[in-house]
Order: sequence, then C-alpha cells, then structure tokens
Amino acid sequence: MFKFKDLTDDNDFNTADYRLTPREFFEKRRTSKRPYVFDLRSSEAYELEHIPGSHSLPIEHFENSIYQMPFAGDILLYGGEDGEVLTAAEILYDNGFDSFSFTDSYEALFSSFDSTFLSITEAAKKLLEEKIQNSDSQIAVQLIIESTSALKANYRLELLDSQFKDSIQFEVNGIRIYTERKTASFLEGTAIEINEDGELVPHNPQLSISKLSGSLEEQIQLMLDEQVNPMLASHGGNVMLEGIKENSAYVRFGGGCQGCSMIDTTVKQGVEVMLKEAIPELAGVYDVTDHSEGVSPFFTG
Repeated sequence: MFKFKDLTDDNDFNTADYRLTPREFFEKRRTSKRPYVFDLRSSEAYELEHIPGSHSLPIEHFENSIYQMPFAGDILLYGGEDGEVLTAAEILYDNGFDSFSFTDSYEALFSSFDSTFLSITEAAKKLLEEKIQNSDSQIAVQLIIESTSALKANYRLELLDSQFKDSIQFEVNGIRIYTERKTASFLEGTAIEINEDGELVPHNPQLSISKLSGSLEEQIQLMLDEQVNPMLASHGGNVMLEGIKENSAYVRFGGGCQGCSMIDTTVKQGVEVMLKEAIPELAGVYDVTDHSEGVSPFFTG
C-alpha cells in the first residue's frame, strides 16, 4: 500500500525551484513530451472553466490520490487563490516526485498575457497594417483558436470592426490582438506569418494541426500522432495503426487503454469519429487489441 511521508516544517523544499511564471507554465505544457496538468480547484470551478486537457483533482482529495500520479512525464499544477499548489507541491516533493512544476493560480495564468506570448513577422505586420488602414471600420485583429484536443488546435485570423468583448487583448508590434479566454492556453508560442501563397497565417509549433496530405495510411498516422495519441496519453494510453484494408483502419491500443472496459466507446465515439471527420474516405476503424492481457487504466477520468 502506498505510504506517504509525513510533512514537516523543517524540510529543504524550496518553492522557487518548482514555481513557473505563466509563460513558462504554458511553454512547458506545449513543449513537454508527456505533460500532465492537474487543476486543484473545486470541481465546480473546474466545470465553469479550465485548461483543456487538465485533470480535476480538488486539493482535499490530492493526498489520497497521489498514487495515481505519473512517475514519468511532467506534472503541472495550478489551483485557486488559497495556495493549494504549495500544499500539493510539498506533498509531491516529500514523496519522491521530482518532475513537477506549479504556477501560482488559475487566474494568474490569464492575467499576465502580454506581447511576449506571440510574435508577428515584419512582412505580416506590414500586411496587417495595410489591411487595417485601407478599411473604414476594421480596427484590430482577432486570433481565433479552435481546439481539437488537449494539445492541438486550428488557428486563423479575422479583422474586427469593433472591440471584442470578454477576451484577452494586448499589442504586438503596434497591432492590437484579441483572443478568447477559453482557448488562451493555446496562445503561447504562436507566430503570425505570411505563407507561400501570400496569406496571413498564425502558426504554433507542436500545437497547430498539420494539413492532411498523402495516402490514406499517411493521413491516419498523422491524425493518430497529432490528435488521438495526445488525448489518450493524458490517460496513460496510446493507439497504433496496424494496417489498412478496404479503406478501413485496424488499430491496436496499448498502455492504460489495453484492457479498459470503455474501449468500445473510445473506439466508436472517440477515435473513429475524429478520424472519419478529418478523413471522409475512411470507411471505419476496428480494434485488434487483445484486451484480455491489459491492465486497468492509469487514470480513470
């Protein structure tokens, strides 16, 4: 049975070694190969608003749930305004976890956005300025981010003819940018550029959805790599493409997905729906995993 170490007041836990600024928090979430984000606020606060892909784990349940924490990957914590993250961080430290970080609070994450979160190339800036100056009503730029999974999204720009309410706003190189708060966690690292067709495009390394191209197998593999597996990874699972037959994909699940009692729902309502929406010529998705050899999922929700 998992045993907790007693928390003491005289340990050598130094919060500065684990505290991240909001930008550092989002950058680590974006660049980490296996990020696990935990929301320590109440379940009610989580339901109202949370970072996409984060797990709800109210601080009062944290110590009893620590055995579910991943020992491989980067644990990222955020909480409310009552210092929950300090309690959780000290519990992790005292129990041998070393790959974790925290930021002060959820609200702090969204109150410190500034021009350093986003860049605009000189060519893109010039074109945006021309578009705004040549319009009688358009005064700003809205960055629209449509998330498709916990760590993948589509990005696009629209010019605004009025101020965008209920949003985060800031200036980058003299250009006023607006974006919705609900998807602001996808903002850090975004660059606005001009593509080979001379069009203005926002792009975020590792978070932007790649344009599907190539054979059916190549398109399916790209979808699994970019959208499906990042979603399953938050539950300790993964899925691999075993082969294609008559325009149907045959897949094998591993990790926490092998032996999962909800795998039929995952396949039909999750993986198959995502793949068929993106790849219309795909006829179906079939699971060839031997689930009798699987174990219980690492995370259950």
